[in-house]
Amino acid sequence: MNLPRRIMPMPVFLCLLFLGITAGYPLLLLFLQSLFPELLGGSFEGFLSAYRAIGDTPELGTLLWNSLSWAGSVTVVSWVFGIPCGYLLARTQLRGKAWARLTLLMPIMTPPYIAALSYILVMQDGGFSDSLLGPMPHGLRALFFSFWGVTLVMALSSFGYVALAVEAALSGLPRRLEDAAVQLGASRTRIALRIMFPLLLPAIINSGLLVFLESLSNFGVPAVLGTRANLPLLPAEIFYLVTSWPVDLALATSLSSLLCLFALVALYGGRWIAALFAAGGSRPGHQTLQPLNRRRQWLAWSWFGGLFFLSTLLPYAAMLLTSIADRWQDGLPSLTLDHYSTLMTPGSRGLSALLTSLWLSMAAATICVAAGAYIAYVSARTEGRPQQFMDGLAMLPRVIPKIVMAVALILAWNAPWIPIDVYNTVWMLLLAYVAIYITDALNYANAQLSGIGANLERAAAMMGASRFTVFTRIVLPQLKPALIAAWLTTFIVCMRELVASILLLPPGVDTSATFIFNQFEQGDIGLAMAMATITILLSMAVMAYVQWHRR
Repeated sequence: MNLPRRIMPMPVFLCLLFLGITAGYPLLLLFLQSLFPELLGGSFEGFLSAYRAIGDTPELGTLLWNSLSWAGSVTVVSWVFGIPCGYLLARTQLRGKAWARLTLLMPIMTPPYIAALSYILVMQDGGFSDSLLGPMPHGLRALFFSFWGVTLVMALSSFGYVALAVEAALSGLPRRLEDAAVQLGASRTRIALRIMFPLLLPAIINSGLLVFLESLSNFGVPAVLGTRANLPLLPAEIFYLVTSWPVDLALATSLSSLLCLFALVALYGGRWIAALFAAGGSRPGHQTLQPLNRRRQWLAWSWFGGLFFLSTLLPYAAMLLTSIADRWQDGLPSLTLDHYSTLMTPGSRGLSALLTSLWLSMAAATICVAAGAYIAYVSARTEGRPQQFMDGLAMLPRVIPKIVMAVALILAWNAPWIPIDVYNTVWMLLLAYVAIYITDALNYANAQLSGIGANLERAAAMMGASRFTVFTRIVLPQLKPALIAAWLTTFIVCMRELVASILLLPPGVDTSATFIFNQFEQGDIGLAMAMATITILLSMAVMAYVQWHRR
């Protein structure tokens, strides 16, 4: 249903204004600042000098190559781990598929920087591996603290996206081509390479794009593990340019613009390639699942079990053991709950950080869902150039790396012409969460709206209902399942958010993520892992409560 022309401009204007303030204005200023480094000082001098500095610094070329090759390697390893999982879930009679699917969701819910911290505790000299199993071979430790170790940790946090995408794609593919090939005598290998792989290619590419963009923009793993592996990566370098003295904001903005460019090229190039191989829509029909004998069941669960051990059990065990360990004697630790009691002491810095994360995440999730639902509704019920521009603005925060958005927000709200003192307050972080994560709420609402007709809205409008009444009494109840999922997703990602938090929080304030990062860097590892455990358990408890209340 198209909005009537006499009232269409106001809803569209409000949506464009909201998206422009949260995403459009900061990114435009970032781009202009990268071209004119003296822009915030009111001068247009030094045009392109920051980009020339990139070309004149050989180390930056190595940094760019490291970031692109690392993100590409993480994508390939995630494909290797995830594609077999998706196939086993979609096309075989694997027992316990619900549990197998849970093993894929757990690493997705675990912040990659916490997995990296846990692996450092296991693999470092004198770590858990040395204490419990004896001295680790030097070659194995050197391999972990290298390019491939950093790649492995990130891939173990990301392969679930690939697996779930491949499962969904295979479940929706028609079986008639495979059945015809079997009747003609084709081998399973030939069927996989000549029929299934081309049909799966769009899902493989799109899930790989998600992993590539997440890796390219990830700050936690490069900052925590990349520095120890002597692997300088672009997000960590941008962070240090912004936070270390002397601050080089010009170079940070130019590198951020380059990172943004790489992300956009990867996104639209990958989508173009995926579109070339997209299959026409058809109904999957009856799915005949491949039976697995006892040996193949064992092999399949060995694959899932091995990945679950590496991606979840091992880092979680290291995290939990560190949080309750006091000191080590004869290869075993004495256990204590002192770290938890220190965190939960009223007035403590840890409890303050946890409460700050809770209210910020709840507020950001609520704002994202409310604004995202309305923007999605207006976009779905209008046509023309304003709607197309609105869709483009709404997608920017999802495409742009988070550290780039954080740098853009610093520029935008610390500019001399801003009359409101938002920068260096906790409200700046709330604004950042909304700007970065509103796209998730938009995607959930758009997906739900695509299957909802406009007949009830037309009928209500004919009976004299206002646009606000139509939206609140008809549209929102139909969007409720999608908005609950969007709220949960946004709450969880805000609770674990690191890069925007560490760049934008005012002095003396912490979130749970910055508390974990800072305590680990300062050597108080037990306190850091206790906070990590509480944060993950709290996120799971909120998710379980909302799902139970929903049912």
